[in-house]
Amino acid sequence: MHFCQVHVGLMAHQPPHPPDPLFMLRGSKDAVNCVKFYPSADRKKGRLLSGCGCGEVRVWNLETRRADTILDGHDGKSVLWVQPLGNYQILSQGRDGHLLTWDIGQGRHNVTSRLPINGLTFCKCDIFHQGNGKGSPLVAAPGPDFEVCIVDVMSKTVICTLRTDKDVKRFGMPMCIKFIDASRLLVGYEAGQVALWDTNAQKILAHKQFHSEAVMCLDYSTVSERGVSGSADDKLVSWTHSEVSWIFTHQLTGYVSDTYLVILEMVAANNLHLINIQRVNFLVSLKWFLAFRIRLFGWKKLKPLAVLSSHRQTVNAVDFSDSLTAFNSAQLLAAGSKDKHISLWSLYNPS
Repeated sequence: MHFCQVHVGLMAHQPPHPPDPLFMLRGSKDAVNCVKFYPSADRKKGRLLSGCGCGEVRVWNLETRRADTILDGHDGKSVLWVQPLGNYQILSQGRDGHLLTWDIGQGRHNVTSRLPINGLTFCKCDIFHQGNGKGSPLVAAPGPDFEVCIVDVMSKTVICTLRTDKDVKRFGMPMCIKFIDASRLLVGYEAGQVALWDTNAQKILAHKQFHSEAVMCLDYSTVSERGVSGSADDKLVSWTHSEVSWIFTHQLTGYVSDTYLVILEMVAANNLHLINIQRVNFLVSLKWFLAFRIRLFGWKKLKPLAVLSSHRQTVNAVDFSDSLTAFNSAQLLAAGSKDKHISLWSLYNPS
């Protein structure tokens, strides 16, 4: 296995010109807010989901580079999150305050369930697939009054609600959520705390204030048992945890490379807007300043690896694929932008 030349070359004193994406997907009517690859079971076709600001969900065929299916069920309100549930079912979360389940088999465009959730938030849902098909997928969704609801996807019912007491309410609104497993959920809050919840007992096991401002994004690697969070305080922090303590491992503040990123002295909003960990030890960060650029870090020490640039406006979302047969078993990175385009990049090749 080897990394493509861009990753190694960008670490030199005089980096080469950034690479171009493999191709762009065009046709979205509004800003692309979320992207999600179909899982490895569908890797031969190469399909990608996207959600945009006008309420549309698109199913892209990466071989034809066109949308095979266009869904519109959120009353023109922005789509925050999309998730495939197999070949013919899709979940979508909208600012209209609903979590929709779609049936797209045999040309259908049917909404099979419409679950009310908190629409007055930018907190995206997260999903946990219980192994070997033994249980229904679980979705964590923002609820009212600073709550997080755990939804059984098959029964379309809320199985538990993580309610906040007066101590937790000082954390503010949930801003981002991430499953570790079926019974443990990480929640990043408005006041800068990251909390570990036991969803069975419906209580917080531990919490830590890693940031001085809102936690805008977080992710967790079950392989390395390590998490990372980003905030409007312009920090990337990686950490490990137990039920009684949290330990900093690495932190980046202000800049990640004197070549590609200036120190931010004025903060308008989401400096660190989205993070995505991938199994080949990549970390992707999107900055609000020069947000059309995508920064790639090594996961072990948060070492800057590369900067990718192809968009004219803010990049809102990224996702890594499994190895795709149609692209010589390469693993692709998709990035969705406010400029209505989706860029596809080949960053890691198994050959």
